[in-house]
Amino acid sequence: MICVRSVQTRRIVPFLRSSSFSSHQPNAPLDLDKSFRTILRDIDGSITKQKAKGQRPPRDMLELTAFPTDSTSTELSHHDSELTSRLERKSPAALFGSQQQGAVIIPRELQQSISELISDSDRRLLRRDAMRLFNDGGDGNNWALALNVHYKSYKQARLHAERDSTAFASVVLPAHYSAIYAVLHHVKSRLGPRWSVQNVLDWGAGTGSALWAASYAFQAPNSSNDGDEDPGVTLSSTAIIKYVGIEKRDGLISIGKRLLQDIPHDSLNIAWQRKFHHDSFAQTHDGSSTIAISAFFLSTLRTSLQRKSLVKEMWESGADTIVLLDHSSSFGFQSVAEARELLLSLGRREVEDRDLDENVVSGSHVLAPCPHDGVCPIYQSNDAKLVCGFSQRMERPPFVRRTKHSGVGHEDIGYAYVVIRRGPRPRIPDVKVGRLGEVGRQQIQLEEAKRPLVELELDDGIPRSPPEPVTTYSFPEKRLEPHDLSSAEFDTLLKAEAFHWPRLVFPPLKRSGHVVMDICSPSGKILRMTIPKSQGKQPYYDARKSCWGDIFPHEPKNPPQVRFPLHQDGQVSGNPDTTLSDHVIRTGQSIRSSSASRDVGINN
Repeated sequence: MICVRSVQTRRIVPFLRSSSFSSHQPNAPLDLDKSFRTILRDIDGSITKQKAKGQRPPRDMLELTAFPTDSTSTELSHHDSELTSRLERKSPAALFGSQQQGAVIIPRELQQSISELISDSDRRLLRRDAMRLFNDGGDGNNWALALNVHYKSYKQARLHAERDSTAFASVVLPAHYSAIYAVLHHVKSRLGPRWSVQNVLDWGAGTGSALWAASYAFQAPNSSNDGDEDPGVTLSSTAIIKYVGIEKRDGLISIGKRLLQDIPHDSLNIAWQRKFHHDSFAQTHDGSSTIAISAFFLSTLRTSLQRKSLVKEMWESGADTIVLLDHSSSFGFQSVAEARELLLSLGRREVEDRDLDENVVSGSHVLAPCPHDGVCPIYQSNDAKLVCGFSQRMERPPFVRRTKHSGVGHEDIGYAYVVIRRGPRPRIPDVKVGRLGEVGRQQIQLEEAKRPLVELELDDGIPRSPPEPVTTYSFPEKRLEPHDLSSAEFDTLLKAEAFHWPRLVFPPLKRSGHVVMDICSPSGKILRMTIPKSQGKQPYYDARKSCWGDIFPHEPKNPPQVRFPLHQDGQVSGNPDTTLSDHVIRTGQSIRSSSASRDVGINN
């Protein structure tokens, strides 16, 4: 121990040569090392600076000025410019193929009509009726969107008719409106402004969901709403002239009429019928401007014979476009798929029938969602888990939140649909248009800047072959862009080509460096294609921004892999190791499990 202490003393002494250990003064000055004194001086300087900052005089108070009244337009224009710049980054073809439909907002006129209807009824009784009719689990979370109640007697059904119809209008009508409006908006954007609709035939009209959706989707081009706070869509400014609702349930017809009684609609002729009268309608109306709709009604019919007779009646009405919607369930999708096959077969019979007038448009094709007119590969798989369904978000009005006792401000409506139009499917154009957006143009400019300079040589009279062009970027063959054609020609080619683009039937898998998409291809198969980052910035950017339900214009870099249809042994075509049980699919929501990385096509 003595030895250790002596060693420690020797180490301390060089730093403290004349310390308190060798002086009898109480506070003798320390002879510190030079480097240590420098550190202490820097610390003192930093502390002094911090104290000086805390003692700064307060800044002069600035007087607030009134916000300019016209700044709202400036802010909105700035927001619009940012939105426009984001949209320009996508290629025109991908922008046309996207749904572009956000959350649907129920129009103010319809909200006021339903709110007045609810205020005239017993709200507690309305809540109990809504729970009894549309709540499956009884916990307030699982809400159905179909009125399938059956009473023991006709007298009992008549007593509950008005109550049930009021609950239907407060819970189901907004959801049905959102899905129908989304489909009509998509069809309208696909066909363009030349497609005009003046007559609407609605089978299973209910309280008039298709009436409100079609009236707001098809507005008159030069409609003015002076004095209206929301100068947009109104029932009085619609381009629809005639609406015929076919409905046998008297309670729903009564509520549908009550919703319209305080809304001005002088230019719109509305008729409610228990049965469609084909002769009277065909004599006064042209089928080219007529659309036939049946929304969420096919699955309520008990037998397949009733469903077939309804679809045939819609076809025989002569309507140019037929729209069928149903729930995104196994039975709802089955009803839509069967109706699709029946309508296509009726169109083929017209083509084979030589007795028809040559001036009459014969045949039929699928406008949406299928890019082909063959057998549906998902329906052909005979698996109840597979549903070709889509989803549309709706902003819940206040009366829906109060009726459901929910504070959630939105609701997702799942639906399956098909749109059939008379005539043959348009042929695919020889050229491809609109594949280059702002992202692709920036990549071209960047790659052009990296090209090596070509050294010029004097002409000495000796013939030489021209130098080969040097390109450091890889793009597909030259495509026509908007500046190469007129606006009308470009839109015509783009719309015709979109009939043959594949559609995303499931949400895309956006991974690091690549995007995996399950598509319904024009060949009639469900394919899994991968868009890697190495394919190019523009296709990769468009793939990253793609959504469930979009049609995608870019071809994949590598050959896609077939997922459906299946072989006889239940194996997926193109991969003998993958069976149908490997694909876990949840309809109406994001569909993939944690084992999706083991599916076909992920690891390229």
